[in-house]
Amino acid sequence: MLEFSILAILATCIAGMIQIVSSKRETLPVWERENGKKKIEKWLKGFLAKLKRTSTRTEKCRLILAVERMQFENDNYAPLWQYIRFGEENGDIFGKFKQSLQKIKITNFQKQLLKSNAALKNKLIGHSEIKEERGEWQIPAELKIKVISEGGEALVFSENFGICEFAVRLQIFDPFLFTNDFGLDLLTWKINFEKDYEKAVNKDESEKQNQMPKHKNIINNFVNIELFHKQDLKKEDCIGWITIMEKAEEDLRTVLKEEKIGIQKRKKIAEGIFDGFVYLKKIGIGHFDRKLENILLVDGIPKIIDFGLINEETGRSGYREMGYARKGSKFRHQTALSAATPGFADQAQFTLGDGYEVQNIFYFLFCDWKSSWNLLYKPIDEKEKKEIDKIVQDCNATSIHKIKEGNISLIREITSIISIPSSSSHFCLDDPNLTKSVQVSSLKQNVTKCVNQDLENVTKNVLDQKSSNLCVPISVTTLLRFAMKNDLGFEEDYVYSAEKILSTLILIVYPRSMAGLNLNPNQKETEFQLNEIELLLERLCKKTYLMETGWQIIRKLDRDEKDQPKKSTCEFEKVLSEQQFYFHSPFDRHWRVPSSR
Repeated sequence: MLEFSILAILATCIAGMIQIVSSKRETLPVWERENGKKKIEKWLKGFLAKLKRTSTRTEKCRLILAVERMQFENDNYAPLWQYIRFGEENGDIFGKFKQSLQKIKITNFQKQLLKSNAALKNKLIGHSEIKEERGEWQIPAELKIKVISEGGEALVFSENFGICEFAVRLQIFDPFLFTNDFGLDLLTWKINFEKDYEKAVNKDESEKQNQMPKHKNIINNFVNIELFHKQDLKKEDCIGWITIMEKAEEDLRTVLKEEKIGIQKRKKIAEGIFDGFVYLKKIGIGHFDRKLENILLVDGIPKIIDFGLINEETGRSGYREMGYARKGSKFRHQTALSAATPGFADQAQFTLGDGYEVQNIFYFLFCDWKSSWNLLYKPIDEKEKKEIDKIVQDCNATSIHKIKEGNISLIREITSIISIPSSSSHFCLDDPNLTKSVQVSSLKQNVTKCVNQDLENVTKNVLDQKSSNLCVPISVTTLLRFAMKNDLGFEEDYVYSAEKILSTLILIVYPRSMAGLNLNPNQKETEFQLNEIELLLERLCKKTYLMETGWQIIRKLDRDEKDQPKKSTCEFEKVLSEQQFYFHSPFDRHWRVPSSR
């Protein structure tokens, strides 16, 4: 009898243990369970079948983008190449003056594109000949309700895997992906799991390839699925990612705009963001899209996301396989990125200069929403500066000026959030659509139309204004170039080209939407484009509380002082005149900018 009792107890214990193990297994994400890869593959096929989109790009655009994904023999060619010519098996990339830089071996994917349009062979194609993308996602209602955010290249969904909820980020690198011209029958993939990679260490310490970023302030990618064309047998040209990652409660932009947190939490978040960026730099990743939306909060802990605009130094394949770095020399040279976010740009992302290399994100953590934008972009005089100085001192926040030197350790001294009562919403980029990253490279084909215009015709035929209200900054760009030549005796068409000056004006000096010029325009954004010429000229000539004059930033488009316009100040004067320059403003005035003193 006793033996039966012991056996019964033992059987009950074993059954209980089996139930506990089974229960624990059920709480695991599907990829960590038995046959996890098969289950992810099954989910993937169903997910891919729901994805549809349109594109206004062409095979030529696709070829240019495919070249950007290539690794050149010298990464310095990435910002320098201006033209490409494809032959049968090889191609040539050329510089500005059509000098040959390097021969390239045509990839299988590029061969497929050339096969569909043979007219693109043996033809010089300009790097800037990329059309605006006006295509749209066409996803079913069942998937639409799961959308967390939508950008130009990326969609983020909420998805349950077992009892756990995660974010799924879909990013496309080839514009035809998921269109009628590029269906699932042409697609293959490679699934990568976080558990197969080690924590990335110092870029100089290890040559191991199977490393990925692992840090409490970096978003954790659990699964990354690389997408390829079926004819890309070597899987050498990834054309998209589907990434399963941590899901956050909210992003930093929302938290700060709605004034949800006090100074102590802001300090803690600032330290976490700083630690995350330091770790990335240590392992060889320079993150160049440091905007508020790219910081998510998971249980109050800041997590850095979105690795679309990065400079990667190690070449570790694990970074690419797990969705933290893109392949190609473009992502090994920061100037070649040629893209940025208005209000959060580093000048080196799209020019050769270092006129502005400040991490604006930290200013927003120690000022209220309106004050942040005003201190950064509102032109002020000496009287206003003294009034603001008093408010900043009362917050024990004079150390905020150290941020531009890259020193944020002193922010611990700040005792309260800086709030300027006179702050205006006019300077705020309140709509999140206005702080999407934009491609500067697409400006060239449009803006060069204004380079050699007569001054009196400067606003005529500068751009197709059906999709843009940017005639004021475009006109000021041309006036600036005219004044640099006539007042300063300085003429240079590459580093100080019209598109680079315009980009600096709109992305750094006085951020505004680039709708109609960027690659993913939103027509509603044109309502927030700059059409007050006097305000832009004032910003060009005056400092703000936290920034230099716009002219000083533009003057440093070239890194070497010997190649910059001579040191000077910028001024403008209003002269009522019969000679009219029409700037889409309610007055006719004559402008002179800049002049040296």
